[in-house]
Amino acid sequence: MVKLKLTLKYCIALYCISMLYASLHELVHHFAGYLVCGAWGVKSFNSFATACEGENISYLATYAGPVFTFIMMYVGMAMLRANKSNFHSHLGFAMIFAQMPVQRMLGPIMGFNDELYATGKLFGYTTVNTWIVIILVWAICVPPLIQAYKAIQNKQRLLWFLLYALLLPYILFGPMFFLLEYLMLEKGVLDQAIIGIGLLFIINEVVTILLYLKTKKYLDPER
Repeated sequence: MVKLKLTLKYCIALYCISMLYASLHELVHHFAGYLVCGAWGVKSFNSFATACEGENISYLATYAGPVFTFIMMYVGMAMLRANKSNFHSHLGFAMIFAQMPVQRMLGPIMGFNDELYATGKLFGYTTVNTWIVIILVWAICVPPLIQAYKAIQNKQRLLWFLLYALLLPYILFGPMFFLLEYLMLEKGVLDQAIIGIGLLFIINEVVTILLYLKTKKYLDPER
């Protein structure tokens, strides 16, 4: 169970975990691309291309990012259910929303997201395939969201849930994430590639990990 309270330290910690998992999602794409193609592709903050782009096997790397994200949602759900400590529960709660589950759920409906893209390339962009993707993604995402909703102890539980599901993680990390993407791709800031990854991405990842390790204790807002 979690009693939510927004403080500056808590928001910094939530920013760090959201940025961390958004970046890890992208790195899973990149490293999976290396495994399936046998060579490094290229990676920015919000896009990637494998070395064997367009071959059927390359779409395994496209699926790999969402698979990682779904697994992390269920890790968060398991931590909530275990309820070992206040911090443990808050960490699990934050992990669920750091995966941006609503984005994953709405993406196929709006005609985008990794799951729909890879499925369309492999099996065709048909109405049936689109609905299969939508149903599967919703079936995967809904249980952790239900667990997160039930865990909220605050009054006006629904409003708190909607704040996390639709707004808070996005406004905390989104502007910085896309600013860094713009600076690296459009302005060439630290765009030198190391194993296909822009240097600015690598620097941000190291800084994010260090900040996360320093601030994650504040995911328990009583700290």
